Amino acid sequence: MPRLAVNTMLQYGGDPKQIERILWIDAWRVQCYTINIFDNRFPKLRLMQDIEQGLQEETCRIVDDEWFSLVCEEFLSEKARVQMENAWEAVKQLVDQEPAIFDTVTRMKLIQKASEFSGISTKTIGRYLKSFWMKGKVKYALAPGFDKRGGSGKTKASGQAKRGRPRKYSQDKGINVDEEVERIFRVALKKYYYTSKKAPLKFAYQKMIQEFYSQENKIENGVKIPIIQDPDELPTYAQFKYFFQKENSIKKEVSTRFSSKKYELLHRPVIGSATAEAIGPGSRYLLDGTTFDMYLVSRINRNWIIGRPCLYYVQDVFSRVVVGVFVGLETSWLSAAMAIANCCEDKVEFCKQYGIDIRPEEWEAKHLPETILGDRGELFTQDAETLISSLHVKIENTSSYRGDLKAILERHFRTTNDLTKMMLPGVIDADFRQRGPSSRDYRLDAKLDLYQFNQVIIRCVLYHNNHYLPNYPREEMMISDDIESIPSKIWQWGVQYRSGKLREVPKSVVLLNLLPVSECLVTYQGLKFKGLFYSSHTALKERWMEKARTGTWKLSVSYDPRNLGTIYLRGVGENGFEPCYLLSQYNQYNGRTQEEIEYLQEFERMQKAQQAKKELQPQIDLITHIEAIVLEAEKQTKEKHVPGTKAERLRGIQDHRNLEKQLMRNEESMHAQLGFGKPIHSEDKADSAGSIDYFNDFDLLKKKRGEK
Repeated sequence: MPRLAVNTMLQYGGDPKQIERILWIDAWRVQCYTINIFDNRFPKLRLMQDIEQGLQEETCRIVDDEWFSLVCEEFLSEKARVQMENAWEAVKQLVDQEPAIFDTVTRMKLIQKASEFSGISTKTIGRYLKSFWMKGKVKYALAPGFDKRGGSGKTKASGQAKRGRPRKYSQDKGINVDEEVERIFRVALKKYYYTSKKAPLKFAYQKMIQEFYSQENKIENGVKIPIIQDPDELPTYAQFKYFFQKENSIKKEVSTRFSSKKYELLHRPVIGSATAEAIGPGSRYLLDGTTFDMYLVSRINRNWIIGRPCLYYVQDVFSRVVVGVFVGLETSWLSAAMAIANCCEDKVEFCKQYGIDIRPEEWEAKHLPETILGDRGELFTQDAETLISSLHVKIENTSSYRGDLKAILERHFRTTNDLTKMMLPGVIDADFRQRGPSSRDYRLDAKLDLYQFNQVIIRCVLYHNNHYLPNYPREEMMISDDIESIPSKIWQWGVQYRSGKLREVPKSVVLLNLLPVSECLVTYQGLKFKGLFYSSHTALKERWMEKARTGTWKLSVSYDPRNLGTIYLRGVGENGFEPCYLLSQYNQYNGRTQEEIEYLQEFERMQKAQQAKKELQPQIDLITHIEAIVLEAEKQTKEKHVPGTKAERLRGIQDHRNLEKQLMRNEESMHAQLGFGKPIHSEDKADSAGSIDYFNDFDLLKKKRGEK
């Protein structure tokens, strides 16, 4: 039976409108809360036993999560981003109060408190909560769907009439805030508000009026005082303040008015503190990376040594299962992100990419956790905020120099090293320098490439996940259920009885949020990225390549540095992204890493530069030979030149061509029958026939042809 987790979608009776999302599962897997994604109703309580019975009797089934909210933040308008952030501020404290928030009475009390605090109506907060739960429990579920409304992308004309409510205490008409006024607002804010002087907003407004809305000056006590325009032609402070609130962000304000360090210290999202509590699978994952003590060779040319690989592990604290792995050539946030993305991959398909067939129960993990614990390295960066805001994963970091706080994973790295070191060629020899310069350099013994090293690591992970752990502290329930201290067995038991923290998120969503973002260039040859060319369904359908002949343009893409065979267009397609595949002429790069492709491209450029020097002399030789042949032809033509008019020379071109063809056929036929390897030149024939040049007597040849 399929494992049920948070965000699993269930369809009842084949009805396309009866689809529910699991929002929460208790630690004992007895009850859960679900919400119908098509009904405008709050979650309801269900028994896990009823759902499992429905799956067995096929009255309900698990369906793909096509309703998961997937939004590219850079494609949101400012208005949509402001609305999303405001909605998130209103509910972010509520959604963490599970399962209390699902109870009707408690929920109404919590919503009422949130309404009083934020000034947003209870009805609106309830609508935000339902949208958050229906669309996958992520922040971007609260983004307004402006793209699905009429007039998308069209500029709205304000007209002559004044927008907004009439002024209550003044007869002044006022002006509409159009693009020019907004431009002035931005200039004024940048010049007078976003500065280290920390001027109030009112002062910025007054300086704006002084600078941009005054016509002439008056002199008072020798001082020029600007005279402002008529009040009907001025933007009000309320309009200025509204614009400021619409476009302002706490990060921008603190960074510019105080310092970026103050934002990092006091205002960036709190990433949490280290703790060892784990009540079940997915409660807490550990992440760490290290540079492995061996050297690798390139898959493209096995004579190239490419240095030491970087190995990243993600491990579940509760079960000790290694849930994610990544092997690359650099220690960075990108490598850590790839390891986190691997947590959501189907491990059967993942292992198949490396020629390893496994059963699903050997490596079941394909979920995101509630919390990921790092060591102030890759997760202690701005990039990690994507996990918090987009995927709703909590990030915690250990204090400095406290590797013992994640000793489980540190020990696993040493275990992997102990299992493989004696068998792998190219392993670092600690005694190399002590044995003197005459000893063999261990780097020259490198034999494995990245693909093969991945195979080794996967085998080690499979061994660990299905290997007995003698020191694992089993709980009383595990002992009573006779659960062996094997990570995969503990995981299966925890999923059955303690799986409330596991979250099922489509791999495409994780990748789009964690993969690095860059730009590709649309050309008539295809979508150019990293020196390679790609194509996609939309590019072919909308004839981008044909349009690019009149001018190129750039598009935002996400890419997986582990495999540049596929890149992903952002903001394109029904799901918010669309894969692009390498053109057939670049198939030799398919499945290669970014480092391998860049290394090969650089090597090819070096070879071209070297060959250019070698090709110069043969090119000079070719030019010299051709010029000599031309000189000889000009000499012979000049010696046998017969004076005549232009008409005489051009007359009979077709007859001369036919005669030349006949001569060539005769020569080829004669010499083929006699077995000669070289036809006799016409001048040689004339010499062998005596003083008569039969092959230049065209009148005789014409006569013979006519008789024939």
